[in-house]
Amino acid sequence: MVPPEKPVSWWLGPSAEPPDLHELLLALGVGEPADGAAVLHALACVSEPVAGPDDVVVRAVSTLDDYLAWTEVMWEAFDTPAERRERDRPHLPRLFDAERRGGAVRSFLAFLDGRPAGTGRSVYSHRGVFLIAGATAPWARGRGVYRALVRARWDEAVARGTPALVTEAMPDTSLPILLGLGFREVCRIRRLEDVRA
Repeated sequence: MVPPEKPVSWWLGPSAEPPDLHELLLALGVGEPADGAAVLHALACVSEPVAGPDDVVVRAVSTLDDYLAWTEVMWEAFDTPAERRERDRPHLPRLFDAERRGGAVRSFLAFLDGRPAGTGRSVYSHRGVFLIAGATAPWARGRGVYRALVRARWDEAVARGTPALVTEAMPDTSLPILLGLGFREVCRIRRLEDVRA
């Protein structure tokens, strides 16, 4: 059902059946993900995380200009190749409109020294908020931008009456930060990728 040029990702949690599914998929030729993130940590937070520093300002994205700036920070943080940026750029106004109309997703943009410095996105449910797309521009790292983005989304969750945050973290990037902010590990998720080009 998936076109051959698109990779298929497998996310295997502790309840995956059969219990040896990971090994079965490897035997069938499915491999480790190209990004190297073979294991993710599922985390939850149900108590108020530490606030970010006063010099980091976070606001919800409400204009196309903010959405474009949000995307540029994300691309910079993840070192997105130029050809992918050019391929995706024409679709950004449509994606911004879809996010605004849908209401289940909201993007946040952090500013440091008046410059866009970090991104975060919330996916809302009646039980809490799923945090995705957390990133800090390389020039702004180590100054509390990520922490401020987590706290802003916590404040939004509280305002919505769903004070709980969940996310997935990579062990060598966001995991230590999130554990330091009060998140607790729920489980580990193994990832595999089937590239069928």
